[in-house]
Amino acid sequence: MRPFRAGEAAYERSIAIDASTIGDITITVAVSAERTDELAILDSIYAAAEGYPFFPFRDKSHDLTYEDSVEFFETVVRKNSQYLKATAHLGQDGSDSERVEAVQSAVLAEQLGVEDSLVILDGNEDKADRFGRAITGISGSCPPMATCIQSELYYPTSLLADLCASHLAYQIDHPRHCSEVTPTAPVTKEEFNNLWGPAYNEIVNSSTPVSTEPIEQRRAETVPTRMNCWFKGLMGGGEPVQFESSVRPIVQYARREGYEELATRLSEV
Repeated sequence: MRPFRAGEAAYERSIAIDASTIGDITITVAVSAERTDELAILDSIYAAAEGYPFFPFRDKSHDLTYEDSVEFFETVVRKNSQYLKATAHLGQDGSDSERVEAVQSAVLAEQLGVEDSLVILDGNEDKADRFGRAITGISGSCPPMATCIQSELYYPTSLLADLCASHLAYQIDHPRHCSEVTPTAPVTKEEFNNLWGPAYNEIVNSSTPVSTEPIEQRRAETVPTRMNCWFKGLMGGGEPVQFESSVRPIVQYARREGYEELATRLSEV
């Protein structure tokens, strides 16, 4: 499992962020994990998906009917609760949903601590601009970050964030639910009221350019090539690129690390 490399920098820890909006409710989830944790996360998703038409690197949360798959979502979230941090916005205040997500993402990253971490955002450069300005409004600086369109198809951590955000968005429709769900998802404007204004205002008013890390991008259009992007620490995106897509090194790595069942599943891709 290679680190994410950007020039001379190498990142062995990432914070993957994704959000889900249902009606007026926006839930943003951050997954903070070492690269060495990602096999365990992937293994837990495969195990929970047994019996469901769901496969990592191919599917994301919206590919399942939630009402028919609640147990899957609950199991994934419960097994990975130590990696998860969430926050909720209950809407009805006129805030722009994309700005809400950016503020929530910045708040979560700040709470987790971004030192030595690569922030992975699901989306394009516009999402990076909003996030970068929001977190600059909070902390005065922007952490290393990268964007990947449909990141949940490339990275187990992003898939976990996607599944958790979708699950919580279905579970929460009243303020009291925010403390009853797992993980808890405190209301951003209440729990982090001192951060909301500076972050939101910076998005609206700042014109400071935001830059992303120069990590090699390869848009992968098959499951094996997406698996290789993940394993090699590359970013999805850009133009489609043909490259070596054998999953054998990934299978061998999983087996060496003691994930025999996961290795078998990966070998069948």
